Amino acid sequence: MKVWSVVVATGFASLSASAVAHASDPAASPLIGTWVLCQGGDNSPKDALQFFAEGYGFSSTPGKPKSPFLFKDAPGEVMLAVNAKGNLLTIYLAVNAENTRLTTKNDQAVNQAFYVREGEEQKNACTAGAPHL
Repeated sequence: MKVWSVVVATGFASLSASAVAHASDPAASPLIGTWVLCQGGDNSPKDALQFFAEGYGFSSTPGKPKSPFLFKDAPGEVMLAVNAKGNLLTIYLAVNAENTRLTTKNDQAVNQAFYVREGEEQKNACTAGAPHL
């Protein structure tokens, strides 16, 4: 019986170590990395979302301090929990099937805002942050 307990404990320890290694693996979530605003719905300044494998991230806007958030991704969407001046905001972003675009879920917006991976702005003809003529 004691041998069985040792085998089970060793198995759980191995699985736990494997899960921790997988959780820190950048490929664990297709969101890991930096995403930049490609098209804004309200001509807001270009901002960026940075996702880390541990389930947290930062939102950054030029000239402002970074804002931390927690996130949980699921097929087709990601939920952000953001502390906005002491109020908890929940923001949902739709994730396309190719994991190349994060789109705001705002039914009132005429032009929905969306984010693309940093470095993919030219490929997506991004206009956010571009000088207005």
